[in-house]
Amino acid sequence: MADTKDDILSKCIFSTQYKSQKPDTFSSIFLKKSSTNNESSSDGSNIVKDMQINETSKIMKQTDFRPQTFDQVIGQTEIKEFLKLKIAAFKKTRVSLVHTLFLGFSGVGKTTLANVVANEMGVTFHQIMATRIKTEADLQNIIKNIEENDIVFIDEIHALSPKIQEHLYGIMEDFTCTIEDKNLNRQVLVRIPRFTLIGATTHSGDLNPPLLSRFQYKANLLPYSTEHLTKMITTAGERIYDIDVPYDVANRLAQLSRRTARIAYNLLRSLMDVAEAQTTGKVTPDMLTKSLMNKMLRYEQIDPIIGLDYASRKYIVALLRESGALGSRTIANYINEQESTVTGMIEPFLFSEIELESVDNGSIKVQKGPFVRITKKGRIASVAAYHYIKLCHSLQKQGWFNNESLNVKPE
Repeated sequence: MADTKDDILSKCIFSTQYKSQKPDTFSSIFLKKSSTNNESSSDGSNIVKDMQINETSKIMKQTDFRPQTFDQVIGQTEIKEFLKLKIAAFKKTRVSLVHTLFLGFSGVGKTTLANVVANEMGVTFHQIMATRIKTEADLQNIIKNIEENDIVFIDEIHALSPKIQEHLYGIMEDFTCTIEDKNLNRQVLVRIPRFTLIGATTHSGDLNPPLLSRFQYKANLLPYSTEHLTKMITTAGERIYDIDVPYDVANRLAQLSRRTARIAYNLLRSLMDVAEAQTTGKVTPDMLTKSLMNKMLRYEQIDPIIGLDYASRKYIVALLRESGALGSRTIANYINEQESTVTGMIEPFLFSEIELESVDNGSIKVQKGPFVRITKKGRIASVAAYHYIKLCHSLQKQGWFNNESLNVKPE
Protein backbone atom coordinates (compact mmCIF):
# COMPACT_ATOMS: atom_id res chain seq x y z
CA MET A 1 0.00 0.00 0.00
CA ALA A 2 1.28 3.48 -0.88
CA ASP A 3 2.53 5.72 1.92
CA THR A 4 0.09 8.28 3.23
CA LYS A 5 1.00 11.96 3.50
CA ASP A 6 1.59 11.50 7.25
CA ASP A 7 3.93 8.56 6.59
CA ILE A 8 6.03 10.59 4.20
CA LEU A 9 6.24 13.50 6.66
CA SER A 10 7.29 11.19 9.50
CA LYS A 11 10.14 9.83 7.40
CA CYS A 12 11.41 13.33 6.74
CA ILE A 13 11.44 14.31 10.42
CA PHE A 14 14.71 12.72 11.52
CA SER A 15 16.76 15.49 13.11
CA THR A 16 15.66 14.79 16.68
CA GLN A 17 15.10 11.06 16.28
CA TYR A 18 18.55 9.90 15.19
CA LYS A 19 20.32 11.97 17.84
CA SER A 20 18.56 10.13 20.63
CA GLN A 21 18.95 6.71 19.05
CA LYS A 22 21.93 4.45 19.53
CA PRO A 23 24.11 4.90 16.44
CA ASP A 24 24.21 2.14 13.86
CA THR A 25 27.51 0.81 12.59
CA PHE A 26 28.87 1.33 9.12
CA SER A 27 28.79 -2.40 8.46
CA SER A 28 25.09 -2.68 9.29
CA ILE A 29 24.15 0.33 7.18
CA PHE A 30 26.11 -0.82 4.15
CA LEU A 31 24.85 -4.38 4.48
CA LYS A 32 21.31 -3.04 4.33
CA LYS A 33 22.17 -0.99 1.28
CA SER A 34 23.85 -3.86 -0.54
CA SER A 35 20.92 -6.20 0.04
CA THR A 36 18.36 -3.72 -1.33
CA ASN A 37 20.28 -1.77 -3.92
CA ASN A 38 23.26 -3.64 -5.29
CA GLU A 39 23.70 -1.30 -8.21
CA SER A 40 24.08 1.88 -6.13
CA SER A 41 26.43 0.28 -3.61
CA SER A 42 28.58 -1.30 -6.30
CA ASP A 43 29.30 2.13 -7.73
CA GLY A 44 30.83 3.20 -4.43
CA SER A 45 32.61 -0.12 -4.03
CA ASN A 46 34.14 0.20 -7.47
CA ILE A 47 35.44 3.66 -6.60
CA VAL A 48 37.13 2.51 -3.43
CA LYS A 49 38.45 -0.66 -5.10
CA ASP A 50 40.03 1.39 -7.87
CA MET A 51 41.53 3.73 -5.29
CA GLN A 52 42.87 0.82 -3.25
CA ILE A 53 44.35 -0.92 -6.29
CA ASN A 54 46.11 2.23 -7.40
CA GLU A 55 47.43 2.98 -3.93
CA THR A 56 48.52 -0.63 -3.39
CA SER A 57 50.48 -0.70 -6.64
CA LYS A 58 52.07 2.62 -5.71
CA ILE A 59 53.10 1.28 -2.29
CA MET A 60 54.48 -1.97 -3.74
CA LYS A 61 56.77 -0.04 -6.07
CA GLN A 62 58.27 1.91 -3.21
CA THR A 63 58.21 -0.58 -0.32
CA ASP A 64 61.62 -2.09 -1.13
CA PHE A 65 63.39 1.16 -0.34
CA ARG A 66 61.18 2.30 2.51
CA PRO A 67 61.99 1.20 6.05
CA GLN A 68 59.45 -1.10 7.65
CA THR A 69 60.42 -0.70 11.32
CA PHE A 70 61.73 2.07 13.57
CA ASP A 71 65.10 0.32 13.72
CA GLN A 72 65.42 0.84 9.96
CA VAL A 73 64.42 4.52 10.09
CA ILE A 74 67.41 6.85 9.86
CA GLY A 75 67.14 10.37 11.28
CA GLN A 76 64.09 12.13 12.80
CA THR A 77 65.35 10.81 16.16
CA GLU A 78 63.14 12.81 18.56
CA ILE A 79 59.95 12.18 16.58
CA LYS A 80 60.78 8.51 16.28
CA GLU A 81 61.42 8.13 20.02
CA PHE A 82 58.17 9.91 20.92
CA LEU A 83 56.18 7.70 18.55
CA LYS A 84 57.81 4.64 20.13
CA LEU A 85 56.52 5.76 23.53
CA LYS A 86 53.02 6.27 22.16
CA ILE A 87 53.01 2.83 20.55
CA ALA A 88 54.27 1.23 23.76
CA ALA A 89 51.33 2.84 25.57
CA PHE A 90 48.96 1.58 22.87
CA LYS A 91 50.20 -1.98 23.24
CA LYS A 92 49.53 -1.77 26.97
CA THR A 93 46.13 -0.03 26.92
CA ARG A 94 44.89 -0.90 23.39
CA VAL A 95 43.71 2.72 23.08
CA SER A 96 44.38 4.07 19.60
CA LEU A 97 47.04 6.71 19.04
CA VAL A 98 45.99 10.35 18.90
CA HIS A 99 45.47 11.90 15.49
CA THR A 100 48.82 13.02 14.13
CA LEU A 101 49.99 15.54 11.56
CA PHE A 102 53.36 15.22 9.83
CA LEU A 103 54.68 18.50 8.43
CA GLY A 104 57.62 18.96 6.08
CA PHE A 105 58.41 19.38 2.43
CA SER A 106 58.36 16.53 -0.05
CA GLY A 107 60.79 13.67 0.51
CA VAL A 108 61.50 13.99 4.24
CA GLY A 109 59.81 10.69 5.10
CA LYS A 110 56.21 11.52 6.06
CA THR A 111 54.67 8.52 4.28
CA THR A 112 57.45 6.21 5.43
CA LEU A 113 57.00 7.15 9.08
CA ALA A 114 53.22 6.70 8.92
CA ASN A 115 53.67 3.24 7.40
CA VAL A 116 56.20 2.30 10.08
CA VAL A 117 53.77 3.37 12.81
CA ALA A 118 51.14 0.99 11.41
CA ASN A 119 53.69 -1.83 11.12
CA GLU A 120 54.91 -1.36 14.69
CA MET A 121 51.31 -1.31 15.98
CA GLY A 122 50.40 -4.38 13.96
CA VAL A 123 47.35 -2.75 12.36
CA THR A 124 46.15 -2.12 8.82
CA PHE A 125 47.55 0.89 6.95
CA HIS A 126 45.04 2.70 4.72
CA GLN A 127 46.78 5.17 2.39
CA ILE A 128 45.02 7.67 0.15
CA MET A 129 45.85 10.93 -1.60
CA ALA A 130 43.66 13.84 -0.55
CA THR A 131 43.02 14.74 -4.19
CA ARG A 132 41.06 11.48 -4.56
CA ILE A 133 38.60 12.41 -1.83
CA LYS A 134 36.29 14.71 -3.75
CA THR A 135 32.91 13.97 -2.14
CA GLU A 136 31.52 12.81 1.20
CA ALA A 137 30.75 9.47 -0.48
CA ASP A 138 34.45 9.03 -1.30
CA LEU A 139 35.31 9.66 2.35
CA GLN A 140 32.64 7.25 3.58
CA ASN A 141 33.87 4.54 1.22
CA ILE A 142 37.26 4.77 2.92
CA ILE A 143 35.87 4.88 6.45
CA LYS A 144 33.62 1.86 6.03
CA ASN A 145 36.71 -0.37 5.62
CA ILE A 146 38.33 0.77 8.87
CA GLU A 147 38.76 -1.66 11.76
CA GLU A 148 39.60 -0.89 15.38
CA ASN A 149 42.92 0.98 15.86
CA ASP A 150 43.74 1.11 12.13
CA ILE A 151 45.90 3.88 10.69
CA VAL A 152 44.33 6.06 7.99
CA PHE A 153 46.97 8.10 6.17
CA ILE A 154 45.87 11.05 4.04
CA ASP A 155 48.74 12.44 2.01
CA GLU A 156 48.72 16.13 1.01
CA ILE A 157 45.79 16.58 3.38
CA HIS A 158 45.76 20.34 2.73
CA ALA A 159 44.30 19.53 -0.71
CA LEU A 160 40.97 18.45 0.85
CA SER A 161 38.12 20.82 0.06
CA PRO A 162 36.81 22.94 2.97
CA LYS A 163 33.59 20.91 2.96
CA ILE A 164 35.43 17.60 3.33
CA GLN A 165 37.65 19.09 6.04
CA GLU A 166 34.51 20.09 7.96
CA HIS A 167 33.10 16.58 7.53
CA LEU A 168 36.18 15.21 9.30
CA TYR A 169 35.49 17.15 12.52
CA GLY A 170 32.97 14.69 13.97
CA ILE A 171 34.74 11.66 12.53
CA MET A 172 38.00 12.56 14.29
CA GLU A 173 36.50 13.76 17.56
CA ASP A 174 33.50 11.51 18.22
CA PHE A 175 34.18 8.61 15.82
CA THR A 176 30.71 9.00 14.38
CA CYS A 177 29.50 9.97 10.94
CA THR A 178 26.15 11.05 9.57
CA ILE A 179 25.19 9.44 6.27
CA GLU A 180 22.14 9.57 4.06
CA ASP A 181 20.22 6.29 4.06
CA LYS A 182 18.24 6.50 0.82
CA ASN A 183 16.32 3.30 1.55
CA LEU A 184 14.89 4.70 4.79
CA ASN A 185 14.74 8.26 3.43
CA ARG A 186 16.52 9.65 6.48
CA GLN A 187 19.92 10.49 7.85
CA VAL A 188 21.60 7.93 10.07
CA LEU A 189 24.27 8.47 12.70
CA VAL A 190 26.76 5.61 12.50
CA ARG A 191 29.59 4.55 14.76
CA ILE A 192 33.13 4.28 13.43
CA PRO A 193 35.76 2.06 15.04
CA ARG A 194 38.35 4.13 16.90
CA PHE A 195 41.24 4.75 14.55
CA THR A 196 44.17 7.12 14.10
CA LEU A 197 44.21 9.64 11.29
CA ILE A 198 47.69 10.64 10.18
CA GLY A 199 47.83 13.59 7.84
CA ALA A 200 50.84 14.69 5.81
CA THR A 201 51.18 18.21 4.50
CA THR A 202 53.62 20.69 3.07
CA HIS A 203 51.16 23.54 3.66
CA SER A 204 49.56 23.35 7.10
CA GLY A 205 48.23 26.90 6.63
CA ASP A 206 45.74 25.55 4.08
CA LEU A 207 44.00 23.45 6.75
CA ASN A 208 40.95 24.83 8.54
CA PRO A 209 41.90 25.87 12.11
CA PRO A 210 39.25 23.52 13.63
CA LEU A 211 40.69 20.58 11.67
CA LEU A 212 44.25 21.56 12.55
CA SER A 213 43.33 21.66 16.25
CA ARG A 214 42.03 18.08 16.11
CA PHE A 215 45.52 16.78 15.44
CA GLN A 216 46.79 16.40 19.01
CA TYR A 217 50.35 15.69 17.88
CA LYS A 218 52.06 17.74 15.19
CA ALA A 219 55.54 16.64 14.11
CA ASN A 220 57.81 18.79 12.00
CA LEU A 221 60.05 16.49 9.96
CA LEU A 222 63.43 18.04 9.24
CA PRO A 223 65.48 17.69 6.05
CA TYR A 224 68.06 14.92 6.23
CA SER A 225 71.76 15.57 6.76
CA THR A 226 74.38 14.33 4.29
CA GLU A 227 75.50 11.82 6.92
CA HIS A 228 71.99 10.38 7.25
CA LEU A 229 71.50 10.18 3.48
CA THR A 230 74.87 8.47 3.02
CA LYS A 231 73.83 5.84 5.52
CA MET A 232 70.46 5.40 3.79
CA ILE A 233 72.19 4.81 0.45
CA THR A 234 74.70 2.29 1.81
CA THR A 235 71.99 0.49 3.78
CA ALA A 236 69.69 0.33 0.74
CA GLY A 237 72.57 -0.95 -1.36
CA GLU A 238 73.05 -3.86 1.03
CA ARG A 239 69.36 -4.56 1.60
CA ILE A 240 68.00 -4.14 -1.92
CA TYR A 241 70.92 -4.85 -4.23
CA ASP A 242 73.18 -6.94 -1.98
CA ILE A 243 76.13 -4.68 -2.77
CA ASP A 244 78.47 -2.49 -0.73
CA VAL A 245 78.20 0.94 -2.32
CA PRO A 246 81.63 2.64 -2.05
CA TYR A 247 81.55 5.36 0.60
CA ASP A 248 82.81 8.12 -1.71
CA VAL A 249 80.08 7.38 -4.25
CA ALA A 250 77.36 7.08 -1.59
CA ASN A 251 78.50 10.31 0.05
CA ARG A 252 78.49 12.17 -3.27
CA LEU A 253 75.02 10.88 -4.12
CA ALA A 254 73.90 12.06 -0.68
CA GLN A 255 75.31 15.55 -1.32
CA LEU A 256 73.31 15.70 -4.57
CA SER A 257 70.04 14.51 -2.99
CA ARG A 258 68.77 17.94 -1.91
CA ARG A 259 68.36 16.65 1.65
CA THR A 260 65.54 14.28 0.71
CA ALA A 261 65.50 10.48 0.99
CA ARG A 262 63.34 9.99 -2.10
CA ILE A 263 65.92 11.68 -4.34
CA ALA A 264 68.74 9.71 -2.72
CA TYR A 265 66.99 6.41 -3.42
CA ASN A 266 66.11 7.48 -6.97
CA LEU A 267 69.76 8.35 -7.68
CA LEU A 268 70.90 5.00 -6.28
CA ARG A 269 68.33 3.18 -8.41
CA SER A 270 69.45 5.04 -11.55
CA LEU A 271 73.11 4.34 -10.80
CA MET A 272 72.41 0.63 -10.39
CA ASP A 273 70.38 0.58 -13.63
CA VAL A 274 73.30 2.10 -15.57
CA ALA A 275 75.73 -0.33 -13.93
CA GLU A 276 73.50 -3.33 -14.71
CA ALA A 277 73.27 -2.26 -18.36
CA GLN A 278 77.05 -2.27 -18.71
CA THR A 279 77.72 -5.79 -17.53
CA THR A 280 76.37 -9.25 -18.26
CA GLY A 281 77.26 -10.49 -14.80
CA LYS A 282 76.68 -9.29 -11.27
CA VAL A 283 77.44 -5.66 -10.47
CA THR A 284 80.39 -5.36 -8.10
CA PRO A 285 81.39 -2.41 -5.87
CA ASP A 286 84.39 -1.52 -8.05
CA MET A 287 82.01 -0.82 -10.95
CA LEU A 288 80.24 1.92 -8.97
CA THR A 289 82.65 4.75 -9.72
CA LYS A 290 82.27 8.52 -9.78
CA SER A 291 82.75 8.36 -13.54
CA LEU A 292 79.74 6.05 -13.85
CA MET A 293 77.82 8.31 -11.46
CA ASN A 294 78.51 11.35 -13.66
CA LYS A 295 77.31 9.41 -16.68
CA MET A 296 74.07 8.67 -14.84
CA LEU A 297 73.69 12.32 -13.79
CA ARG A 298 73.98 13.45 -17.42
CA TYR A 299 71.20 11.07 -18.41
CA GLU A 300 69.07 12.37 -15.54
CA GLN A 301 69.87 16.04 -16.42
CA ILE A 302 71.09 16.58 -12.86
CA ASP A 303 74.10 18.79 -12.21
CA PRO A 304 77.14 17.35 -10.37
CA ILE A 305 77.46 20.55 -8.32
CA ILE A 306 74.50 20.53 -5.91
CA GLY A 307 72.06 18.16 -7.63
CA LEU A 308 69.55 20.52 -9.26
CA ASP A 309 67.42 19.11 -12.08
CA TYR A 310 66.29 20.68 -15.34
CA ALA A 311 63.15 22.28 -13.87
CA SER A 312 65.10 23.89 -11.02
CA ARG A 313 67.65 25.34 -13.44
CA LYS A 314 64.85 26.74 -15.59
CA TYR A 315 63.41 28.37 -12.47
CA ILE A 316 66.73 30.08 -11.63
CA VAL A 317 67.31 31.17 -15.23
CA ALA A 318 63.80 32.69 -15.38
CA LEU A 319 64.57 34.80 -12.31
CA LEU A 320 68.00 35.88 -13.52
CA ARG A 321 66.59 37.00 -16.87
CA GLU A 322 64.25 39.45 -15.15
CA SER A 323 65.34 42.68 -13.52
CA GLY A 324 62.55 42.58 -10.94
CA ALA A 325 60.87 40.12 -8.57
CA LEU A 326 58.50 37.43 -9.87
CA GLY A 327 55.54 35.66 -8.30
CA SER A 328 55.23 31.89 -8.15
CA ARG A 329 52.43 31.83 -10.73
CA THR A 330 54.45 33.89 -13.19
CA ILE A 331 57.48 31.64 -12.75
CA ALA A 332 55.29 28.56 -13.24
CA ASN A 333 54.04 29.98 -16.54
CA TYR A 334 57.59 30.79 -17.65
CA ILE A 335 58.88 27.26 -17.05
CA ASN A 336 55.67 25.40 -18.01
CA GLU A 337 55.11 23.81 -14.63
CA GLN A 338 52.15 23.73 -12.25
CA GLU A 339 52.30 26.39 -9.54
CA SER A 340 51.95 23.65 -6.93
CA THR A 341 55.05 21.96 -8.38
CA VAL A 342 56.97 25.21 -8.12
CA THR A 343 55.98 25.91 -4.51
CA GLY A 344 55.99 22.33 -3.26
CA MET A 345 58.83 20.64 -5.17
CA ILE A 346 61.25 23.25 -6.54
CA GLU A 347 61.29 26.15 -4.11
CA PRO A 348 61.81 24.47 -0.69
CA PHE A 349 65.41 23.55 -1.49
CA LEU A 350 66.17 26.83 -3.28
CA PHE A 351 64.96 28.73 -0.19
CA SER A 352 67.21 26.69 2.12
CA GLU A 353 70.86 27.13 3.08
CA ILE A 354 72.83 25.82 0.09
CA GLU A 355 76.58 25.31 0.14
CA LEU A 356 78.14 26.19 -3.21
CA GLU A 357 81.82 25.61 -3.93
CA SER A 358 83.64 27.49 -6.69
CA VAL A 359 87.25 28.11 -7.67
CA ASP A 360 88.44 31.73 -7.42
CA ASN A 361 92.05 32.50 -8.47
CA GLY A 362 93.11 28.94 -7.79
CA SER A 363 91.51 28.71 -4.34
CA ILE A 364 88.23 27.07 -3.38
CA LYS A 365 85.56 29.54 -2.36
CA VAL A 366 82.49 28.38 -0.42
CA GLN A 367 79.22 30.32 -0.45
CA LYS A 368 76.40 29.48 1.94
CA GLY A 369 72.87 30.79 1.61
CA PRO A 370 69.62 30.43 -0.30
CA PHE A 371 69.53 30.75 -4.08
CA VAL A 372 66.15 32.49 -3.91
CA ARG A 373 64.61 34.92 -1.42
CA ILE A 374 61.00 36.05 -1.04
CA THR A 375 60.37 39.78 -0.81
CA LYS A 376 57.14 41.79 -0.63
CA LYS A 377 57.23 42.05 -4.42
CA GLY A 378 58.01 38.40 -5.08
CA ARG A 379 60.94 36.04 -5.62
CA ILE A 380 64.44 37.32 -6.38
CA ALA A 381 67.58 35.34 -7.15
CA SER A 382 70.68 35.69 -4.98
CA VAL A 383 74.28 36.22 -6.06
CA ALA A 384 74.91 32.55 -5.30
CA ALA A 385 72.29 31.59 -7.91
CA TYR A 386 74.13 33.65 -10.50
CA HIS A 387 77.44 31.96 -9.62
CA TYR A 388 75.72 28.58 -9.89
CA ILE A 389 74.59 29.33 -13.45
CA LYS A 390 78.13 30.41 -14.32
CA LEU A 391 79.35 26.99 -13.15
CA CYS A 392 76.66 25.37 -15.29
CA HIS A 393 77.97 27.33 -18.29
CA SER A 394 81.39 25.79 -17.69
CA LEU A 395 79.86 22.32 -17.51
CA GLN A 396 77.91 22.98 -20.70
CA LYS A 397 81.19 23.45 -22.54
CA GLN A 398 82.16 19.97 -21.32
CA GLY A 399 79.04 18.38 -22.79
CA TRP A 400 76.55 18.76 -19.95
CA PHE A 401 73.01 20.21 -20.29
CA ASN A 402 72.77 19.87 -24.06
CA ASN A 403 70.04 22.02 -25.65
CA GLU A 404 69.46 23.97 -22.40
CA SER A 405 69.36 27.75 -22.63
CA LEU A 406 71.37 29.10 -19.69
CA ASN A 407 71.84 32.69 -20.90
CA VAL A 408 71.01 35.30 -18.24
CA LYS A 409 71.57 39.01 -17.70
CA PRO A 410 75.05 40.03 -16.52
CA GLU A 411 75.58 40.14 -12.77
